[in-house]
Amino acid sequence: MPAMAIYPLENSVQTYAWGDPDLIPAFLERPNPAREPWAELWLGAHPKAPSLALLPDGQKLPLNELIARDAKASMGRSAESYKRLPFLFKMLAVARPLSLQAHPSKHTALRGYRREERAGLMIDPAERSYIDSQHKPEFIVAMDRFEGICGFRPIDEILRNIRVVAGENWLAYAGRLSRYQSKMELALVFYNFLSLESSARGKLLRLARQRIDRILVGARPDSAETRAFGWIPRLMDAFPNDMGALAPLMLNCFDISSGEGLYVAPGQPHAYFRGCALEVMANSDNEVRAGLSHKRKDLAEFMAVLDFTPAPLSVSLPHCQGEGEKRRGCICSYAIDSEEFSLAIIRASGPSQHYARIPAPEILLCVEGALQLRSSSGANYPLQRGSSLFVEACEDGYELAGRGMIYRASVGAALKGLEP
Repeated sequence: MPAMAIYPLENSVQTYAWGDPDLIPAFLERPNPAREPWAELWLGAHPKAPSLALLPDGQKLPLNELIARDAKASMGRSAESYKRLPFLFKMLAVARPLSLQAHPSKHTALRGYRREERAGLMIDPAERSYIDSQHKPEFIVAMDRFEGICGFRPIDEILRNIRVVAGENWLAYAGRLSRYQSKMELALVFYNFLSLESSARGKLLRLARQRIDRILVGARPDSAETRAFGWIPRLMDAFPNDMGALAPLMLNCFDISSGEGLYVAPGQPHAYFRGCALEVMANSDNEVRAGLSHKRKDLAEFMAVLDFTPAPLSVSLPHCQGEGEKRRGCICSYAIDSEEFSLAIIRASGPSQHYARIPAPEILLCVEGALQLRSSSGANYPLQRGSSLFVEACEDGYELAGRGMIYRASVGAALKGLEP
């Protein structure tokens, strides 16, 4: 076994217009004097912004290069199927709504990437929809209250919302959907909304705003009306004349609390509105936008990648091994149907506790408390809020002492050898 199989990480911050100037700087205890919108903290080996691994001699090596030096030691069984770390781990800090988007399936991503390569487009999000050839399922866990929309509502809910907003004209928008409740009819309604010509768009948005404002005046904060329509006026203000502002009429609204998780499958339309969350995903940066953004949008491609299956959302909580979530040395795992990634919470409390490992790569992010990790070789690594480690697959196991909470991102069960 190599002398070192655990590496402290320095992680990259991405600044986007929707980011929060305070959340990530406070988490990392780093200054942000210019008050830039720190939107995402990336932990992983994506070539766009790889984490830096701190070597014993003080040098820093991009994590993708460290893994490439000995992929088998770093990635274990997953090196047989993947040329790079299969997952990417992020923290999101959302101060204002970000784009209505979807991520492609494996087949769609490969086809779209090859098409844009043949067209000679630069690898630049401003030029193309497919930055790489990978799909991008993702799983988000709220760090505090986290709000957004994801996936199509059941059709009865969609029809009810359109009736409320469109009034007596609702049949002009959703008459066929009310008679033929199919995914094809849902696709037509959704496309017709998003592609409405500018003059008709302005009129519809004004009428919708008037009706929604009247509804919200008398609605309780926890009412079904507020949950369905509450974000629409704010979206209209942030993105004038953008039909994406009406997306909550057709998409499930969610408002999840700390520790609650949500799986976003390829093809599910979604947008995040407010809050702080952790996100683990396949190691891709592919996203196709259709609204609520000043970045490049591609409505035709967005419609092509969508899954129009209507269904309510299912919020996940971690399953804890043993007697309870707060017991000493507890590991709580989220049930995620993904080959590329998994996510668990490690709660440590008190004296040193040994954690046996399956030979798989891990990224550990401390979100609470102060801990000491001791590797199988005897090396010690302090962990406090905001600090992180990359653990190679060849590491036999480690011990944790102290009190705190760690999120552990790794590969999925199949790549750990837990499934055939």
